[in-house]
Amino acid sequence: MENELQKKEKFAQLLLLYGKLLTENIYHRMEMFYLDDYSITEISQLEEVSRNAIFESLSHGEKQLSKYEKTLQLGKRNQKINTLLDQLSKEEDSTLRQTIIDEIKGELGYGI
Repeated sequence: MENELQKKEKFAQLLLLYGKLLTENIYHRMEMFYLDDYSITEISQLEEVSRNAIFESLSHGEKQLSKYEKTLQLGKRNQKINTLLDQLSKEEDSTLRQTIIDEIKGELGYGI
């Protein structure tokens, strides 16, 4: 099970990938919480709504982002490509470098 920091990092990344697919209201609240590090209480005070309203927006947004990632898997592919790029930067053997490059091209060429 992931801890709070891992959860925040996960949803911050998903928000950057899929955030514009959310409603403006939910996106704004998630942006404040996950990217700008506001607390639920701070957001509720700024927007003059209940903490529960903010909590519900965040919960709904998390479900939507998780659904988008399950369907599209852009976050997973992004992570794989970054791992391959790290390997590529350390690899000295030209044959292995080409294998990694081909794998990256395969990830990039694979449609949604």
